[in-house]
Amino acid sequence: MTTSLQSVPGTLSPDAVDESIEEQQRIVSKVIRKIMPLALIGIFVSYVDRTNLSVAGPDMQAALGLTPAMFGLASGLFFIGYVLFEIPSNIALQRFGAKLWIARIMVTWGLICMGTSLVTGATSLYIFRLLLGVGEAGFYPGILFYLSQFVPIRYLTRAFAIFQIGVPISLALGSALTAALLTMDGILGVAGWRWVLIIEGGMAVVVGFITYFAMANTPEKARWLTAREKETLVTAIRSDRASGAEDSHGFGAIASVMKTRAAWYYCFQYTSMLIGFYAVTYWLPQIIKLRFSVSAVQAGLLSAVPWVFCAIALITLSLVPLREKNRASVLSAILMLAAIGLTMSAFAQNAILAFAGLCMAACMQAAVPLFYSFPSQHFAGARGAVALALVNSVGNIGGFFGPYILGVFRQTFHTDTIGLVFLAGTFVIAACLALGLPRQLRSAEARTGARA
Repeated sequence: MTTSLQSVPGTLSPDAVDESIEEQQRIVSKVIRKIMPLALIGIFVSYVDRTNLSVAGPDMQAALGLTPAMFGLASGLFFIGYVLFEIPSNIALQRFGAKLWIARIMVTWGLICMGTSLVTGATSLYIFRLLLGVGEAGFYPGILFYLSQFVPIRYLTRAFAIFQIGVPISLALGSALTAALLTMDGILGVAGWRWVLIIEGGMAVVVGFITYFAMANTPEKARWLTAREKETLVTAIRSDRASGAEDSHGFGAIASVMKTRAAWYYCFQYTSMLIGFYAVTYWLPQIIKLRFSVSAVQAGLLSAVPWVFCAIALITLSLVPLREKNRASVLSAILMLAAIGLTMSAFAQNAILAFAGLCMAACMQAAVPLFYSFPSQHFAGARGAVALALVNSVGNIGGFFGPYILGVFRQTFHTDTIGLVFLAGTFVIAACLALGLPRQLRSAEARTGARA
């Protein structure tokens, strides 16, 4: 009979430990098979709706009279609303439960995305992009927190990596989907870019309703787990978070996390990562359009290629178990590779070499699950939800600055070279900070030991 983690008092024998670990692995694999498909569909719709502006941008710029700086500002304003409402949204998730709140988020942003199809100029576009960020706030860290309620710490990097695969897949398929929808231009007298916003926003509304009826709030309420599996899983997760028994809730959790130096270290690290990432995300189709002299639809299709390489990198990393020190080193190496890629793209005279550099920079997304494994391990319980929301929200300030800075540089110097070099520098900073992440965990363990 398989030994549960709860049923063995004292020290487990080596055979019992091996048996318990095997049981955990079997249950975690089952959990991932059950909850990951819906999470991946959610992240797909999320990134399609927040970044469809990148492929539809050239047509929108012509129709709405947008300059490069205006386009960069409209792209980045999403993240202002996102940042301001991220933590309140995750506090609400704790109160109302995952399935209700995550479903509400999806329906809200879907309706706002559809409403964006009604914009008539720069000002109305700014307003709707800001509201879209407000509507989507809390979704990404909410899903990460949801995964942490079902998956023990030792398997979280794998779970986050699988979930993170949804980002480049979303950007690849989303670019192709948006490019295809642009060909609907003129149907029923509606511009192609307006069809993009209507249809892709409607997808979020539909998935939101599906989420409400299909998602289980906690392992205890998951009908697809047996009583034995629930007991083993919950016991393992509670054991991981034993140091978080004193967790505060609500505003107490916010105050507790915000007073922690490590939380701000994680925030600065993530901001440095996302400045370059979102600049590439929003400007990639236009950079390709300029370098290869192709149409907006063709640029949208080509812009899917870097994200395919990124997905391959993520899948590879998800299959490799990494220890704490190795995680930091691999994270740093990926970020340096992204910096080299942007620099190469900035100075390469050959369009193919420049494109290869952009593919290298896009692989930065493979570093995100490695990064998130650190704050997820550092904080537990309610503080964990707040910490993930804080890191994600502050980090996403980079999503405002990256596209806007590149737009201003392009408008001022009539080239992307200076902007890309600047963004490469932010990846170098992030790579250096990554090497200090194990120290942040050790400081947390030292404080926990002192309290004990």
